[in-house]
Amino acid sequence: MLTSSVPSTPQARARLGGLCRDLADGLRQQMVFWGRDVVHERGNLLIAQGFTKAKSAGLQSSSCYRLPWQGGWIELHGACAGWFPEGGGEGFLFIRPLGKCHVWKGGRTPVPGEWPAAGLDATAHARVLEVAEPFLNWWLHSEAWIGELLGFSYRDACHRHLKRLPKGSPWLPPAAAMNWVRMLRSQGHAVPRARRWCRKG
Repeated sequence: MLTSSVPSTPQARARLGGLCRDLADGLRQQMVFWGRDVVHERGNLLIAQGFTKAKSAGLQSSSCYRLPWQGGWIELHGACAGWFPEGGGEGFLFIRPLGKCHVWKGGRTPVPGEWPAAGLDATAHARVLEVAEPFLNWWLHSEAWIGELLGFSYRDACHRHLKRLPKGSPWLPPAAAMNWVRMLRSQGHAVPRARRWCRKG
């Protein structure tokens, strides 16, 4: 598990919150990249990976991309992204407008723009990282697929595009970002904070 043997000190709990914020920053950047993927000159790269596309409930002019993955579903919307298990148990949800990662407490998958407080928990940081694991597995798998198809310079170009956006908020460079996500998956709470680790690297 991502958070096995987590110390229960206040400092450790605060650090877990910082890791959840780092993950949210990475997903905010990644959602811009996915936006580029769906309009790529070779075609929609999410569809090419096996996603199905449907009109998104809730927000207008938005689509929902869905992919079966590790006993549940990856769902990507313009405003959120997550993994939700079959049967309606706890899942993982990143909400872009709120800038936070959450435990999704189960039931019907969320409708973008409708974020019921009773169905979300952004404060159980250890649990957030636990339920994020299937999503991290898919994210790393997907980025490896993109790199094999287009070369890793494509993501560097996406990162440069983000830097040029008026409200762009670039995170780590793509290769460093995926290395950090990989460490988060394997090391859990022991992983360094993202920007500090990147500066040292």
